[in-house]
Amino acid sequence: MKEKLFQRRSFLKITLKLLVCIVIYLIPQRLQKLFSAYASSSEKSKIAVISSSNISSKSIERMVNKAFNEFGGVNRFIKKGMKVVIKPNIAWNSFPERAHNTNPHLVETVARLCTNAGADVTIFDRSCNNARLSYQASGIADAAKRAGVKLEYIDSRKFVKVDVPNGLRLKNLQVYKPLLDADFVINMPIAKHHGSSTLSLSMKNLMGVIGGNRGKYHIGLHQNIVDFTKTVRVDLVICDALRILTNNGPNGGTPDDVKEKRIIIMGTNPVTVDAYATTLFGISPSKIEYVSLASKNGMGEIRPDKMSIIKKRV
Repeated sequence: MKEKLFQRRSFLKITLKLLVCIVIYLIPQRLQKLFSAYASSSEKSKIAVISSSNISSKSIERMVNKAFNEFGGVNRFIKKGMKVVIKPNIAWNSFPERAHNTNPHLVETVARLCTNAGADVTIFDRSCNNARLSYQASGIADAAKRAGVKLEYIDSRKFVKVDVPNGLRLKNLQVYKPLLDADFVINMPIAKHHGSSTLSLSMKNLMGVIGGNRGKYHIGLHQNIVDFTKTVRVDLVICDALRILTNNGPNGGTPDDVKEKRIIIMGTNPVTVDAYATTLFGISPSKIEYVSLASKNGMGEIRPDKMSIIKKRV
């Protein structure tokens, strides 16, 4: 009897150790999948920085095509029949010239490329101002119509609870289910100043697919931004730095605060894209707390001299 009890305890101990090992292995694997399943390990620190002499719609098309070509072409990512979500910043009832929302021509170009590749494309954001007014004033409602893709208004009933893997501050988040159900997610932020987080870039842009009270996330904001990034899968980032808002963000400023950089930044890792984007403002990546925290959590390369940066002008 004692021998059987001993054997049973030994079996339970071995089983427990095995489960612990599996959990320890799976958490990093889950985090790795967030940054993206479509990127090789050598590509996760690669970014394409494409510039032009102007920001006409034709120039933007050339910039986007060039960026995709540096990553093997749009068909390397987008396959026929895929459900693709494009998540721009459409937070504000504001015109494109103010650099509060993602450039509509940039969104249109990316959406059209995806739909031409055979994807079913949907665009949405959780606006801060009235959504219908914001979608229209930003130019993105018309951009979606021209590209022939769906524009969705956020439905509060479609948020689902998702655990945060190794959360810094949060255990779970309400995430918009249509994004979770997508085959491919393209995060398209605009690079701009932000009064609370210093800069709003792709990691901060994920707040637009998180449910609940926005105000509570501004307590411990930098840690929360990292937790957003740990939780929400992003397959590709295309950062709009055609115009950047250098002060009084996220929705203020004068024409003097808007600078034409005429740049887009593409990469598969949001942390690395954001780190490079900080340099457009003359800020070291390590000086932005959420970027630094993400680096310390092994989520991406933030040192520009360690990135694989492809700079092209079209």
